[in-house]
Amino acid sequence: MRAKPDLTPDCDVHGEPMCKIDYPSSALGMVKRTDITIWLCSHHGCQRYFYGTVGYRYLNLPKRAGAPTPQCSNEGAYLVVQRALGSYICPVAGCTKKSHWQAPKEQASRETVASLDAA
Repeated sequence: MRAKPDLTPDCDVHGEPMCKIDYPSSALGMVKRTDITIWLCSHHGCQRYFYGTVGYRYLNLPKRAGAPTPQCSNEGAYLVVQRALGSYICPVAGCTKKSHWQAPKEQASRETVASLDAA
């Protein structure tokens, strides 16, 4: 599967562009013991990340924390947020599948992050 060139996911909670970083796969609960490249939210204090085989998740929280990431019905890939379009889009080159995305209310986002931080 070939990804769209120059596609930067936006955080599905804050709508801010995510930063590409190398992260230990074992810290994400993966068996493989290497560094992997993930997209991490750039919003101060947010620990939301995107990884192609799991979608959007929070670092250091159970897999079930947060809403599930929608998947492309054509390609099976997890969709990524593009705030400028107000959509989730398929990251697979050549696929035009989209789904509506709307930024959560700012207060609701802060409450969610605060409750997850307290857990």
